[in-house]
Amino acid sequence: MINNSEKVFNKILNLTKVNKGNLKINSKDIKKGDIFVALKGKKFHGNRFIDDALKNKANKIITDKFISGYKSKIILVDNCIETLKNIGNYKRLNYRGKVIAVTGSVGKTSVKEQINHFLGLNFKTYSSIKSYNNNLGVNLSLANLDLNSEIAIFEIGTNNFGEIKFLTNLVKPNISVITNVAPTHLMNFKNIRNIEKEKSEIINSKHNTELQDVIIPFELSKKKIFIDKARNCNLFTFSKKKGGDAYFKKLLNIKNEKFSVEAKIFKKIINYNLFLKGEHHAINSLISLLIFNILDINFSNFIKNAISLPNLSGRGRLHNLTINEKKIKLIDESYNASPLSMRETIKYFNNYPLKNIRKFLILGDMLELGNKEVSFHKDLKKYIKFNSYYQVITCGFLIKNLHKKCTHINNILYFENESKLYNHLIKTINNNDIVLVKCSNATSVNLFVKKLMNFKTKNRN
Repeated sequence: MINNSEKVFNKILNLTKVNKGNLKINSKDIKKGDIFVALKGKKFHGNRFIDDALKNKANKIITDKFISGYKSKIILVDNCIETLKNIGNYKRLNYRGKVIAVTGSVGKTSVKEQINHFLGLNFKTYSSIKSYNNNLGVNLSLANLDLNSEIAIFEIGTNNFGEIKFLTNLVKPNISVITNVAPTHLMNFKNIRNIEKEKSEIINSKHNTELQDVIIPFELSKKKIFIDKARNCNLFTFSKKKGGDAYFKKLLNIKNEKFSVEAKIFKKIINYNLFLKGEHHAINSLISLLIFNILDINFSNFIKNAISLPNLSGRGRLHNLTINEKKIKLIDESYNASPLSMRETIKYFNNYPLKNIRKFLILGDMLELGNKEVSFHKDLKKYIKFNSYYQVITCGFLIKNLHKKCTHINNILYFENESKLYNHLIKTINNNDIVLVKCSNATSVNLFVKKLMNFKTKNRN
């Protein structure tokens, strides 16, 4: 006899299978037919947002706390998180497509979206949304897995020991990708060696018998920890210059964000164009090329469609803003920041090819860098070409250390909060100015960008 909990599980599973909607935990993200999972948060229970979810046309509400008045819409469960886990485990166990997992210190989401974009030209794909890469995010992504898709791409993140191993065991990828290893989350990891140990777990076939192929940066393939972990898999590498199985023979910036690429993958030469914010993003395309090679896919669709690769919000997307009748461009890099991504973004904007147009570089704090946080912010001075900017503006407790080191430079400014930064920029900008903002997500500068976005007129990409 099927007990009540099994009936509830099957009801939810059937709702997700027939594709009437996705399971979502944010009522603002609900679209017609979606299922709102009312999780218990630190401050509020998700039941507080049931009305919002229903206004957005939620089909059903899953909750572990009884609430009257919504009888036809409520599915009551013992534990919302466990329900998501059980559905995710069932779907992964019964999934028959290829599974790809991506981790790395920088660029996980961008690489995941690139892979999804390119593979979507040839297959029906499923990809985890946004940057859902922690325990809750991965379980939610698995619970929404489309069993009819041919390839599924997941993002796996970490900010502490053991998380990569745990999440890899949930996803059980056939192909694992490491984008890079760089100093991030040093508050917990302390040093780069510990980060390498943690990231390498995604390519450890000892804990994942489904793993067949591994893609990592060429420089990591020389390190014993990565050699040992990938010993039972097919190992593929990528690099900017000669050395990896895939690398650039030529990488030319044709105009502004348009790049012409001549890549070599094993013995094949492939030419294509990319529209990206800097060459540090272009290297991600080599990962997709290697996946095409692993899956034995013809490169023709890749070559034809590389130029249409979309940019992600907060990761270099270009926005057109109209502020007080002045039209400016905003390059939004406000989603995240690490020493590596900050350095590469600054180098890109230093050389942004413009004539008679003023450039503003706005920098906020890089977070979770442990006891080296001050030196990492000071070191940014080495990469900024101050004479290429009208103003370099800093805002935040940590980035103030950069400003202190540059007080002798006339065009660097500091503001203690986003309101003062906002008021300054509104008064200072001229028509056709271009502004790039780089910071970690949980900073005052990220709030500043959200204010600016109220002036958005239209998007490119």
